[in-house]
Amino acid sequence: MQHHSTVDAARKHLSAVDPTALRHARDRLAETGIARLGFLLPHRVKRTLAAEALALVDHHLDWEGPGQEAPGRHTVDIDSREVVARSQCIPQLYDCKPLRHKLTEVASQHVLPCPAPRRFTVRRRHHDDVAGRWHWDDYTFALVLVVECPPLEDGGFVQTVAHTTRSRFQSEVYRTLTRNPIHSHELQAGDLYLMRTDTTLHRVHPFAHGRRTVVGMHFASAADLARKQITSYGTGSLRSEVRVITNQAQ
Repeated sequence: MQHHSTVDAARKHLSAVDPTALRHARDRLAETGIARLGFLLPHRVKRTLAAEALALVDHHLDWEGPGQEAPGRHTVDIDSREVVARSQCIPQLYDCKPLRHKLTEVASQHVLPCPAPRRFTVRRRHHDDVAGRWHWDDYTFALVLVVECPPLEDGGFVQTVAHTTRSRFQSEVYRTLTRNPIHSHELQAGDLYLMRTDTTLHRVHPFAHGRRTVVGMHFASAADLARKQITSYGTGSLRSEVRVITNQAQ
């Protein structure tokens, strides 16, 4: 029953969120493509989500068994199917309409569920993994809870370039980076942020020590779903259209 009470606590908290904080977050998202939303969920809920994420990672590693990871590759990516099968609060919070309503206020447009296979990810990355590369995401929004994060002096912060146009070509990524300001965002465990991931080029800066674990909830715009419906008749759908460089906004 704990998962029900946790989501109920989220609903109760969301009903009392300060409108001024929402307006400030909306302005930040419009200006920079990223907005901190730590005020949107109580600590109790964030702790429960973090505990589920860590349990998912532990189970995933146990299931893989020793010796399954290639040398220097420790990244753990847990997809929606495994999240749904082995957690409760993450999927239930994703389906929480009051949460989507608040995200819609911040985004100034409807924030909608993605197709089921693309809704959530849990990712762990270690300092000696292949560094995350600059990229855009397939869908418009990502709500990210930072579960574990290295200290600022070790790196691991998020970098963004807002108001950009995604492209298939690496040369366009370089052009975007050299012609626009790059913003860096210090994050700590427990931080929650919303990113406009379709028009914000972003990456996690390489880090020297430790690991970074996040829960990502991915949401669509109406335009995403319309485009998905059109392209679903082809072989690649959205993924082949915009998968410039791998990784999602985490």
